[in-house]
Amino acid sequence: MRIQQLEFSTIICTVYILVKRAYNFILILLAPPFCAHCRSYLSCRDVFCVDCSAKIIPLVSIEVPITKKYSMKVFAPGAYKGPLKKLILAKGRSDIVACGQLAELIWERTYLKNIHYDYCVPIPLHWTRRAKRGYNQAEEMAHVLAKKSGNPTVHLLKRHKRTKFQSTCSADGRTENLSGAFVLTGKNHEQYKNKHILLVDDLMTTGATLKAAARELIKLRPASIRVVVGARAIY
Repeated sequence: MRIQQLEFSTIICTVYILVKRAYNFILILLAPPFCAHCRSYLSCRDVFCVDCSAKIIPLVSIEVPITKKYSMKVFAPGAYKGPLKKLILAKGRSDIVACGQLAELIWERTYLKNIHYDYCVPIPLHWTRRAKRGYNQAEEMAHVLAKKSGNPTVHLLKRHKRTKFQSTCSADGRTENLSGAFVLTGKNHEQYKNKHILLVDDLMTTGATLKAAARELIKLRPASIRVVVGARAIY
């Protein structure tokens, strides 16, 4: 009887492997993988080819102060240059696929998978900009990371003030531009006390946006706030 069970298990495993290989083969035929930067054909499904991956400048995490009590560690797969910059700018043409690719790179190229956190919180867009673009890139990234980590995405922040684009402001003016831009949403805030929050955005330049969002989140009295971005500007 035990031998029969082992043989049945072996058959099931073999069938599963064959079906998975057939699925991958069909997927490659219908949607062949190409490098997101140079568009060269890839032999396996990945974001970048080997040559373009080598162009990504890796960065160590940095600690960004919020208040005297709180600070946040920021993780990024690389610098805002080359292949990563192209993925970030893809939002300008409403390329939602790039959001998932950025999340994949965050998961594979940062220390995130080894960090404990309870909730993924995306940086929100003002409703007018979300309507124009059709989606929020930070939210799409958070959904992918939530699926990989098993931790839920929660929308704890609302951007209730339509601000100027940060890229049009001076370094000093970016903080002022975001003053009062974010507010907490929902009512059951007590459940987030002493929890570990992961703040998600596509890009960090001066850090003004992340700091403004984090100042609202610390009102929840979390145990920690960490940040992941698709790329980080270096000066």
